[in-house]
Amino acid sequence: MRRIALLVVVTVLLAGCSAPAGTDGNLTDGWEVPPAPSVPVPAIGTCLATGGNVAYNDKGDPAATPVDCGTPHKLEVVRVARFPDDAQPPAWGSPAMRAAYADCGKAASGYLGGDWHTAWLFVHVGRPSSAAWAGGARSYVCGVAEFERTDWASPAVERIGSLKGSLTGRPPRCATLIGNQPDKQGFYLRIAGERRTDCNEAHDAELAAVFELPDGAYPSWQAQGDYLLPRCITAVTALLGLSRQAFDRRAELWVHFTWLDDQSEWQAGERASLCYVTVPMAHKVRGSLKGVGAGPLPY
Repeated sequence: MRRIALLVVVTVLLAGCSAPAGTDGNLTDGWEVPPAPSVPVPAIGTCLATGGNVAYNDKGDPAATPVDCGTPHKLEVVRVARFPDDAQPPAWGSPAMRAAYADCGKAASGYLGGDWHTAWLFVHVGRPSSAAWAGGARSYVCGVAEFERTDWASPAVERIGSLKGSLTGRPPRCATLIGNQPDKQGFYLRIAGERRTDCNEAHDAELAAVFELPDGAYPSWQAQGDYLLPRCITAVTALLGLSRQAFDRRAELWVHFTWLDDQSEWQAGERASLCYVTVPMAHKVRGSLKGVGAGPLPY
């Protein structure tokens, strides 16, 4: 819960009055200077519970309460830092907010032990409210939150336990594609997203790599595809242990990469696309496809 300490200033008007007998005329009389207004911020490693909606691009931050990480919570703090002084809190997509988002992403990967993009997580940047900012608050709180599907507008889910070090060694990430209009081979022509699935359960996609698109103006879908498709194919063939020619001969394997189709992501400084190896939706696999080569798939 964010609270703000209010400093009450009392102004005394002296209209030519003399000091009362027995006083020295010094109104502060040696009092200590009151501290500057401050807003309590959680420590790194703190878990936060909230009944509010925690999403990637929140315009406001819900009230959060520190709790033991062994109890249900939605956020885990990975860094606390400060915005530069300004008249107003930084807007989404502003230089200060982009710098904070980049700082939070770097801190999240360090805290988790691997690239946060490889997990079912997003980075949340908690900003002071306008009232807290006016009172002197400048801290931003970097939190990681867990989700079940790749929809940036989807809220965080409650989880139990700390995420610290959870990506050490980068465990496989598998998914069930959410799509429609399958082609003759059973691959979706239109994919709306991915749903979290354990690799030992039936799934049709496995993460092969994460690619950063070059900074600059927001790229068109054509520009994204031109950049990502050849890189994704290279990453998938490396994961499978196949040459490009051998991969082309396996009609039951293809690639999928995520689009940066929300400009609010780009404005925040998010440039990552996730590259998957996929199988037909009617012939899902169980287990990882890593190193499968020319062998049978683990149906």
